[in-house]
Amino acid sequence: MLSIQMNKEAIDALMNFMAYCKTEEKKIFLLCDKHTKTACLPILEKLTRHCFSDETICIPSGEVNKNIENCMSVWQHLLSKNADKQAVLLCLGGGVVCDLGGFAAATFKRGINHLLIPTTLMAQIDAAIGGKTALNFQQTKNQIGLFVPPVTTLVLPQFLQTLPEEEVLSGFAEMIKHALIADKTYWKKIKAIASWKQIIDNCLIKRSIEIKVAICNKDPKEQSERKKLNFGHTVGHAIEAYSLLDGKRPVAHGYAVALGMLAESYLSEKKGLISEEQLIEIKLFINKFFPIPKIEQKDYPLIIDLMQYDKKRKEKNLNFTLLTDIGSAIIDQQADENEIKLSLDFSLSE
Repeated sequence: MLSIQMNKEAIDALMNFMAYCKTEEKKIFLLCDKHTKTACLPILEKLTRHCFSDETICIPSGEVNKNIENCMSVWQHLLSKNADKQAVLLCLGGGVVCDLGGFAAATFKRGINHLLIPTTLMAQIDAAIGGKTALNFQQTKNQIGLFVPPVTTLVLPQFLQTLPEEEVLSGFAEMIKHALIADKTYWKKIKAIASWKQIIDNCLIKRSIEIKVAICNKDPKEQSERKKLNFGHTVGHAIEAYSLLDGKRPVAHGYAVALGMLAESYLSEKKGLISEEQLIEIKLFINKFFPIPKIEQKDYPLIIDLMQYDKKRKEKNLNFTLLTDIGSAIIDQQADENEIKLSLDFSLSE
């Protein structure tokens, strides 16, 4: 079962764990990126009354840096500091730090313990929950990874006050996903949000965490039920990977997932799973918060090619998670190339 602690419980759990490590003479290392080192590490040091300067490993910020080279730099640092099998890695950051840090810990000396301290909304409600670790490889998303849950995930909403609008909205896309696949009542609460500043709300964060945890506990290795969490991601990951090619302007993960949810909602409607009214309702709401990047139709084949790297693919079939209602989803649905192109037209139109 996954362990998630929030607010004061998270602080108490971290303090107790650090005290235990000190008693047992376990070395603690902290992984962050350049942004969280500046914006979040001082907050953590104040909360814990501990200085991490001698144990800090810092990697560059951004999705483009979730790669084997930066993972190697983590391993090299641990080796240089004589980290043994009992060492612990605290991962302070967003999805990149949590994914890469979890993978580095899971593979160093065949596995050392790690704790996740997510600092973005995306990480707090999604990326840091469920035990997925991953690196990007050859310009494709999350191709190398393991399922290795952390000792615990510590959710501290005070870190969210450091985030710009784009980061908050990126996490909001995953909130929308949770509502659309699992909870119609939650969708109604989501729809009441009028400004990005209303998104950072403990009740909303708690509900998204509950949905993610409940699904992951039923299906830890993503064999069935957990695939519902991939709604928006088959198309979204491909758009995100496309945006990282050849100096294009990167599309943030949540923004790409928002476009993916529009495309996959379109497929849901065309297959008779949801009504046209529901499709329009979803599109109007998502378009209110997420801008549409300029992607030309001539690039659709490249985006579809990138979907071939999707981990849900079986043989030649691309598998989609589609909606059967607002608040309900079905896995392992197929669409042909023409249907996918039409879904891209829909998601990339005003």
